[in-house]
Amino acid sequence: MAVKTYFLEMRGMPHRDLQDYFLSIGGKQVGKGLYIGPNWEVELSDEWLCTLGSIQIPATKVTFRADEEEWTEIVQAFRLRFLSAGG
Repeated sequence: MAVKTYFLEMRGMPHRDLQDYFLSIGGKQVGKGLYIGPNWEVELSDEWLCTLGSIQIPATKVTFRADEEEWTEIVQAFRLRFLSAGG
């Protein structure tokens, strides 16, 4: 099976929330920022602060690696979980 790699930069989400999500869906932490689950692997970068005007928000780069047949479902579920709107 081919492996697909997909990158996202998550802004405004605390790093801890991202970690908790991957653990809650059956992932196991196997190294600093590396989570492995059935048919997927995710790497979380260290959190940094992104400055937008006068505010600073947390940002984390998320790298997904998954079977080519399943990667869209994995990424869509992740995006739906962290969907947010300002207000």
